[in-house]
Amino acid sequence: MGGLISLESFTNRFDNPSPGALAAFIWGDRFGRRWAIIYSCMVLLVGAALQTSAYWKAMYIVGRIVAGVGVGCISVTVPIYASECAHPSWRGKLVVLETTMVIIGIAISNFTNFGFVFGRPELDGTEAQWRIPLGLQMIFPPFVFALMPFTVESPRWLAARGRHGEVAHVLARLHGQGSTAESPHIQEQANIIVQTAIHEAEVESSWKECFSGGELQNFRRLILAATTGFLHQATGINVVIYYAPVIFRQVGLDDRNSFILSCVGSICFLLGSVLPIFYIERLGRRKTMMMGAVTCGLCMGMIACTGAVGANFPERAIATGWAGAAFVLLFQFCFGIGWNSMNWLYSSEIGSLRMRNKTSATQCLFHWGTNFLTVMVAPSGFAYLGCVALTRNLRKFYLVWMAVTLAAIPFLLFCFPETAGRTLEQMDEFFKRYPQWNIRKVAHNTFTDSAVGEGSEKEAATVHHSEERV
Repeated sequence: MGGLISLESFTNRFDNPSPGALAAFIWGDRFGRRWAIIYSCMVLLVGAALQTSAYWKAMYIVGRIVAGVGVGCISVTVPIYASECAHPSWRGKLVVLETTMVIIGIAISNFTNFGFVFGRPELDGTEAQWRIPLGLQMIFPPFVFALMPFTVESPRWLAARGRHGEVAHVLARLHGQGSTAESPHIQEQANIIVQTAIHEAEVESSWKECFSGGELQNFRRLILAATTGFLHQATGINVVIYYAPVIFRQVGLDDRNSFILSCVGSICFLLGSVLPIFYIERLGRRKTMMMGAVTCGLCMGMIACTGAVGANFPERAIATGWAGAAFVLLFQFCFGIGWNSMNWLYSSEIGSLRMRNKTSATQCLFHWGTNFLTVMVAPSGFAYLGCVALTRNLRKFYLVWMAVTLAAIPFLLFCFPETAGRTLEQMDEFFKRYPQWNIRKVAHNTFTDSAVGEGSEKEAATVHHSEERV
């Protein structure tokens, strides 16, 4: 959308971007992770068709809402599905890989937009210039919902639904390494998952329980997940993605160079997003998020600084414009290495089994809600601050994101427990052993230990308190 919203034919048809509505329905608990993804792809396909064929604003808005429902459900379900199916040593890498696929999609869309805006002069001023790129959204969902029935269901969802006999067979297919469902180590893993599900099923899952304390500290975990969703978007990343051509024009670049840099930015974003695959399990989630907060905050500060120099020294406006553009690209790279995957990964790991879908749904609500606010505020901010780059007010616009991002560091340092190297069942044990917001213990243990209880997974899953180190 970043390139399309600046097209004259698009704004003539729908006016400038305005606030819409966000809706999401979570099917994962009722229908299973696989079928939730399939249904979401179907909804996304309908939304894309409505957008592509829209001839008035209301129809386009409905298409965006319908597509948003599909995207919201996919955003919640896919990280959960990956986390529940993966071995702890691969869980982070798989979710990072999934979010990297999202960035590949962003890169493809940016290059597609550039091609239709500058590569097809015969389409200039026509609605085909934006209808065709929007229509390309309909290519990929059919592949997903055609292939998903051939995958396995999440073993933890099966256990939660009382289908205990299927758990071992699924585990053998996922990471049995040639073992059968009757193999001792497969049976042990299955028993751990089933016993945890039985223990959690003693209390019926409800939204009310999410806001209670209790043994599993669901409200505390809900706050942590919601915070990751808010902080992910409070960096300003989607404003940079959606309005990159506008931002680059504001730093003094022409339309063509603005579009080119938008494409380059998506490549920087992609390169940064791939790198966590190589260190996410070793470095952990917290340190990765803190690294992203520091680097993204500094980049936003440097964008504001280049604005200050350009405003006070007009003869240097061109040089500072290119410097500002370089920091925008660096910001996208830094966001990729630190924040991009952590939002979805952490929220899929932090919730208890019966609350995991609701916890991730809340994270998704805060993620897209904050995205909605920042993206809808941005056009008004850009219009109010004017199209001339690097004014004093424009600097303040970027300083807000810098301040919020840097302010997240102490919270990440002292309140977020580490999830790397721990089974999902061990996270329940962690929160039972540390029922309060004990800042000293959380900070100490998450820095020094890579797992809760260095004993067997079976001991962690039987949910009995012991004297082992957390």
